[in-house]
Amino acid sequence: MAEFKEDKFFRKSGDSEDSADKLQKKITKTKQQNLISTSQKIKEMFKKQQFKDIVNWAEKDTSIIVNEYDEIKVNSQMLKLGQYALIKNAKNPSEDYVGKIQRIVAIKENKSKKLICLCEVNWFYRKSEIIKFKPQAKPWISNNEVFSTSCNDYILASAILSPCRIVTLEEYEASSQVDKGIFFTRLEWLPTKKKFDGLSKLQNHCTCKQPQNPDQIYIQCDKCQKWYHITCVGLKKGEYEQKDYICGCCR
Repeated sequence: MAEFKEDKFFRKSGDSEDSADKLQKKITKTKQQNLISTSQKIKEMFKKQQFKDIVNWAEKDTSIIVNEYDEIKVNSQMLKLGQYALIKNAKNPSEDYVGKIQRIVAIKENKSKKLICLCEVNWFYRKSEIIKFKPQAKPWISNNEVFSTSCNDYILASAILSPCRIVTLEEYEASSQVDKGIFFTRLEWLPTKKKFDGLSKLQNHCTCKQPQNPDQIYIQCDKCQKWYHITCVGLKKGEYEQKDYICGCCR
């Protein structure tokens, strides 16, 4: 009859204590090898910045502890799930990435003091990322405009710089103060197709027939009420102030 021992392995009746000890050592050695293998695998993925793979691996490996959180402290500010954030751009420090926090996880191996804090973010593309594929859109995209996408990825929590706000174009224009942390969005960008979704719904302005860019200066025709870029109608800054303007079509 099998005999159950406190050390949680089975020993057949008649086995010697020596054979039992050897079996216990073999089991212990196998566990240690598995832990080393897991640790090494995580290190390799971390080095390659394969953070999504780390999360997937950790959720399947019982030797790894995965904890989820609703908020995280970033530079003395609390950032909650669903909030927008500025994220460090190592390639171009002058222009931060923008994303929405979808998930906050802390990953820790058993018997290890090392903790990996990761955040899943939903990316918003900025002007510089769009005009690589759509250079013709450069004139009408604002420097503070972002485009929603379906792209999600995991990043190190330490890459998050601060919370930010994303509003509609109408809210952006109505804002009395526009700072670095305020953006507006009006379109979705489809990265795989490299095109906008809903572009045809935007109203075009001026003789150049382009969507509105709040960074640029417009002048309204007093007759037809249409808006024109001052540069497109040959005006310079200061030439249009406190004067009536009649566009070329209405003259």
